[in-house]
Amino acid sequence: MELAWGEDFAALADVSKSVFARYSPLEDRSNTVPFADQVAQFAELGWLQLGDPTGADADSPSLATIAGIFVEAGRSLAATPLLELTMSRDAALVLGTDEATNLAKRIGNGEAVVVPVFPSPEWGSSVTYENGTLDGVALAVDHAGDADSFLVYAPGVESIVAVVEASSATAVEAMPNMGGYPMFAVTFDKVPVADAAVLARGADADSAVEVAEQRAAVLRAAQLYGAGLKLLDITVLYAQQRHQFGGPIGRFQAVQYLCTDLAIAAHFTSVHARSAAAALDAGLDPQPHIGLMRKQAAKAAQEIVHSAHEVHAGIGYMIESNVHLFTDAAKRWQFDFGSAARNDADIVDALDRIYTGTGR
Repeated sequence: MELAWGEDFAALADVSKSVFARYSPLEDRSNTVPFADQVAQFAELGWLQLGDPTGADADSPSLATIAGIFVEAGRSLAATPLLELTMSRDAALVLGTDEATNLAKRIGNGEAVVVPVFPSPEWGSSVTYENGTLDGVALAVDHAGDADSFLVYAPGVESIVAVVEASSATAVEAMPNMGGYPMFAVTFDKVPVADAAVLARGADADSAVEVAEQRAAVLRAAQLYGAGLKLLDITVLYAQQRHQFGGPIGRFQAVQYLCTDLAIAAHFTSVHARSAAAALDAGLDPQPHIGLMRKQAAKAAQEIVHSAHEVHAGIGYMIESNVHLFTDAAKRWQFDFGSAARNDADIVDALDRIYTGTGR
């Protein structure tokens, strides 16, 4: 069963399938596409200009439609910088100043490779801005090693969003990890930031980053959904082909339940992501939907690989099996969606705000 998201979703998905086949470790684990080539291809396809988080461009595709690309990215397990570039452009568009709009245009044309450095407390990251300088370390910044510039968010009493040349960071160090992700620790040690580089301050900065992160969470959930669909296909096929006691293991009810659990986890994530995308597209308060989506997606990231491993048994842990590739990706995404405690708190805050007027 496929859950179509928007009118143009299928057309976009068809193109995405052919593009990401080149990037997919499921097709060829030794095949890697250089970062610059990926950016150039995305720019040529117009994928770096999709979507308008402000809603000012009525002809811009909805977030629900854009998600079609990310479903296919997840289905192929393609490691691309598309999400990071989209986040930077979204934040710049929301800021809306001349400088920010020009930056968004350059990102959309593939002329500026700007990676967001939005420090997450859950990763132990903290970056501050005081007396015109940046201080602190942002962890798990994807593709930082290939960026021209960083879009740095320093939250605080007076938050800022600033464009900083990547070469001006004190250190950009690769973070070794089991999944082999291009994650980096970006360090700022009293790095001066010119006033002209500061795109926004205070509530404007906070709001732009919040919107960019909400939209990115929807697209990440779309990736998880796509990965779940592909893992379901692989697992069901294995259950049909693996024989025990004179027949396929898929005839056993216990195995059927595991495949069903995998399907339910993936499709529930899609349902919540579609609700969040619809709220963002309609300009409604998305926070209740975002909170529920993040909670479901974090849970699904665990459940889909658990069910797949149960069906594959020891085969799933072998390096030759593709199942462990999904495990690596899902574990990273699980952290991206945050802890159950954080998501529960966000959901409670959103409900308090709606029904009692309290909450954040």
